[in-house]
Amino acid sequence: MPNTNHKLMENIVFTNNVATELQDATNSTAREDIFVLTDCNTLKYCMPVIGELAFKETNVITIPANETSKNLESVSKVWLTLSQRLVRRNSLLINLGGGMICDLGGFAASCFKRGMRYINVPTTLLAQVDASVGGKTGINFNGLKNEIGVFSQAEAIIMDTVFFSTLDKRQILSGYGEMFKHALLAGCSDLKSLMEINPLHAENEFFRKPIKRSLEIKQSIVSKDPFEKGERKSLNFGHTAGHAIESFRIHENKDLYHGEAVAHGIIIELYLSIMKLNFDSQLCEEIKTYLRSIFNIDFNGINAESLYNLMLHDKKNTDDEVNFTLLSRVGEYKTDCYCSKKEIIDAIEHAK
Repeated sequence: MPNTNHKLMENIVFTNNVATELQDATNSTAREDIFVLTDCNTLKYCMPVIGELAFKETNVITIPANETSKNLESVSKVWLTLSQRLVRRNSLLINLGGGMICDLGGFAASCFKRGMRYINVPTTLLAQVDASVGGKTGINFNGLKNEIGVFSQAEAIIMDTVFFSTLDKRQILSGYGEMFKHALLAGCSDLKSLMEINPLHAENEFFRKPIKRSLEIKQSIVSKDPFEKGERKSLNFGHTAGHAIESFRIHENKDLYHGEAVAHGIIIELYLSIMKLNFDSQLCEEIKTYLRSIFNIDFNGINAESLYNLMLHDKKNTDDEVNFTLLSRVGEYKTDCYCSKKEIIDAIEHAK
């Protein structure tokens, strides 16, 4: 099969030969100075794909494979290993995994010795279209999603759909949730194109085009506002409510993937968009119906008051109102839309 490496942005490479691409990216670094962060699943299923690079076994750091591992304890384990191995600032950390590994590994690298180099090798659809790109790193803290983190760009991001064959249906759909958000921000043609494909065929060659398009949408926004002072806030559409739902389910010890939470959040925030920006109510219902056909949308047991209280912890808030990005129509959005408690609770009840 011919090598079809494709450079999307300055540090993003899409390839069908991740091992060769990673070899090229690490040639200037001594093997003893390269560390690999995995979870127990990517160690088993994804490490063999890049195993020919002959990383030192003692330089592989592995943490449990679930969102609850995205915490200070796991970061401390990474730091302790790096410290014990006398790692230098010019050493390199490769984050081989999904969004949790990319977020946590990027944060660990960015803080260790005030910053060491890192490369993301995202192994899930969600990580490829979201977590690995854009320079946001972080961990969950005090039961809240991404409460602690920094902005820090990866030295390189190397993507290959070869890993998708190891994913279950829910993991694929989790990534599709972020792609759907990007399409809503971009415009009607992007939304229509995305809704015409089967998200469960993500490992197929033809799916690379929508993945690349989703990345282009995100990168076009991030490049204009890397530190989220203005336009980049648009990427939070669906996330203020979505992160609150994630946190709510974490408190319940219930399994909910990030993209699933974003799909829930999109529905809630479209109702807020109707209230605040006159978004088309019929289109809102059509999108809600479509998302329910794709995702297991479940608001059962979610208390609107509790969800509102979790939203108060969102980093974008000021005073006692919650800050959202909302849509006036597909492809047209407004950041810094402050909503009252009553508006939020009404939207949650409508979404159910």
